Amino acid sequence: MDDDAEQAEHAAIGRQVGRFIRLSERLFATLKWSDAGRGLERPAYMLLSRIAVDGPFRLSALATDVALDLSTVSRQVGALETAGLVRRATDPTDRRASLVEVTELGHEVFEENRARWIATWRELLAGWTPEERQIFAALFTQLNQSLAERLPSAEKGATSERDAR
Repeated sequence: MDDDAEQAEHAAIGRQVGRFIRLSERLFATLKWSDAGRGLERPAYMLLSRIAVDGPFRLSALATDVALDLSTVSRQVGALETAGLVRRATDPTDRRASLVEVTELGHEVFEENRARWIATWRELLAGWTPEERQIFAALFTQLNQSLAERLPSAEKGATSERDAR
């Protein structure tokens, strides 16, 4: 393959990845996350998800993990705490610090929203064959691994296969 063709191929992939990000953000915004007064804004759900799957976290580690400013994460965690979805606990490795962990209610809300998200993907991929889904999953996993390897080493641990949960 010549350089021009390879450059065009990479540009086409880049456009599709950008389009995927924009469309998935729009899709996420259309989903109804507010059943039984348990509505969460997207940033709050993202944080609840990270804490539920891989927590507990110190606020600073959580901010690094989701690539948001510490003040933004602190504000969102405060809202989750007020809603009874997370709580702060003493960090056993440093009693001066605290960890944010999910409450029982937080786990319930996370699981409800996660089920809704998975059902959306099931609907989107309904017309795909099992083989197409397997190939796509393998290639998408490979892309994510390449992205993780490109990050500075301090951020690599925050982008493991666990993110797919």
